[in-house]
Amino acid sequence: MASLLARLQQYRESASPAERGLVRQILEDPEGLSGLSIHELSERTFASPSTVSRLCRKLGLSGYRDFQRQLIYDLAILRESERAIIGDLHPTDTTAQTAVKVIGGNIAALTLTEKLNDPAVFDACVDLMTAARTINLFGMGASLLSARDLHYKLLRIGVVCNLIDDWHGQLLYASNSMPGDVAIAISYSGSTREVNTCVRKARERGAKVISITGSGFDSELARNSDEVLLVASTEPLMRSAATASRIGQLGVIDILFKSFVNRDYERYSEILERNQILKQK
Repeated sequence: MASLLARLQQYRESASPAERGLVRQILEDPEGLSGLSIHELSERTFASPSTVSRLCRKLGLSGYRDFQRQLIYDLAILRESERAIIGDLHPTDTTAQTAVKVIGGNIAALTLTEKLNDPAVFDACVDLMTAARTINLFGMGASLLSARDLHYKLLRIGVVCNLIDDWHGQLLYASNSMPGDVAIAISYSGSTREVNTCVRKARERGAKVISITGSGFDSELARNSDEVLLVASTEPLMRSAATASRIGQLGVIDILFKSFVNRDYERYSEILERNQILKQK
């Protein structure tokens, strides 16, 4: 199941007036509210115990004890993520120190990315892709490299999909989208202007949107997406180059692609075998 804090972010827009303040305070101070009894939490947030219990049920939890257990787990993951933050290379770093930073960051990105995502969200993304008339891919900069990887994988199995490096070309694909199309948008920050412009245009045209992002649910990209696949934030957003974020994106793409292939394994394995490019002896 996806992280509790991620689910709260997703639910906050549809929360009832009584729940809205409770959700906001939990998201603003999860550390301070962890470990409290239901009555202590009610007093701190000015929400009745029945409102807290109702919120737990709406989030798919078995009860308040389950809420606290998952909140404590989420906080542990966040602390682990903060410890895994990769600093920019320091001029005094040795090659060995650089290797430890890079490899450690990549391992942390993949481990935390797996913990952040609910397998059911991958299944929902596969549902959208399976039913899609056309899949359009969007990404700029380093995220474009990840989009190219997914584009190549989908081409290998004969899926109709589009990707172009030029932003104006991506905008044309978005503008020509139709109901039944799926847009897959990749942006670690969730705030890439060009990607968000394409997503808005694709939504206006009736396309469904899948985003791959490290921004959580509180970004323009996530808010405009039907499904959100999360990349662990083990890099500062103000970074000199995408390193672990790219590894996290590629990990999500591999899970998404293999889940998609497994949905109709016999068909796609046959296409993969047929499309294999043999090396010349």
